[in-house]
Amino acid sequence: MSNFQKNLKVLADKYTQKYIADRTGFSQSSINNYLTKSSEPSFQFLVALKNAFGICIDDFLFADIDMSEEISYDRFVGNYIVYYYNNNAYKGEVHNAYNNTLKYGIISVIREKELDKTTVVYGTFVKEKIEAVRLLEKVNKMTDSKEIVAFYQQQKLPYKGSVMVVEQNIFIDLYSKEIGDRCFMIFNNPPSKVKYIGGVGTINTVARGREHNPCVQFVIISRKLIDRPDGGIYECLRFDDYSVNLDFAIGELIDLFKRLFVEKNEISSGLSENQKIALVQNKLEYYFNEILEANVFRFSKISNKEDDMVYKLIKEGIDV
Repeated sequence: MSNFQKNLKVLADKYTQKYIADRTGFSQSSINNYLTKSSEPSFQFLVALKNAFGICIDDFLFADIDMSEEISYDRFVGNYIVYYYNNNAYKGEVHNAYNNTLKYGIISVIREKELDKTTVVYGTFVKEKIEAVRLLEKVNKMTDSKEIVAFYQQQKLPYKGSVMVVEQNIFIDLYSKEIGDRCFMIFNNPPSKVKYIGGVGTINTVARGREHNPCVQFVIISRKLIDRPDGGIYECLRFDDYSVNLDFAIGELIDLFKRLFVEKNEISSGLSENQKIALVQNKLEYYFNEILEANVFRFSKISNKEDDMVYKLIKEGIDV
């Protein structure tokens, strides 16, 4: 029996074949055929399983899943303000002020169908913070899911998508038909049962500048308005917070300086001052370029440092 069959049987034993069929939109006979290996599952069925039960497709196909404790989405339901960078500029080159560099949006995780607990995400993105705050205030006053859905459908750039929660991560996938854009966000899932207040993660989307190219950056979502100047939020979203160990290079340069300018030897006595300065300069440029190359951006991870810093800002934020 394949991992897929074993996992589907675990799911069916817990929920029944009929319930899986109702949640995924596939017939009960199809579910039975998958269990008996009379037919192979389609990719559409796997996606339907992911959306209906929050399962990871790779795990469902290649690992043994544990359905003894179903992850609850209740603590993620709510409205969030979104902070991210303006990605119009090529390769992140920014020449203007913070208020033109940061962009904003709002997203809502809702129960679209209360009876079967289907969880969906709606969102929209705007240029100015004041507009995002106004929209968040408005949606926070809504209690009916149909009213929230209608609200997002009226926006200039409405997005709709899904949320999937696993033990360690939260995945939010949003799509806009109007501009053919899709964005995929990943956040850490704190080991807690209390209401999720937001956090810092990564977002992969399409840049909206001169060329519509793939773009990746850090993103913050928060139930509260972060009470911090744009410059402070800008710093939280940077990729380039790294440290470089210069001990070896400094030691080499000091040794060279001593041999050229302090000690008496054949090299120091046979060179002019300008030649000695040129040697030091060349050595310095060599190490500088080597260190830059070794530490040039390749990837960046959300660490506990960023998590703790942003969660603290969110907790201290202003209710909207």
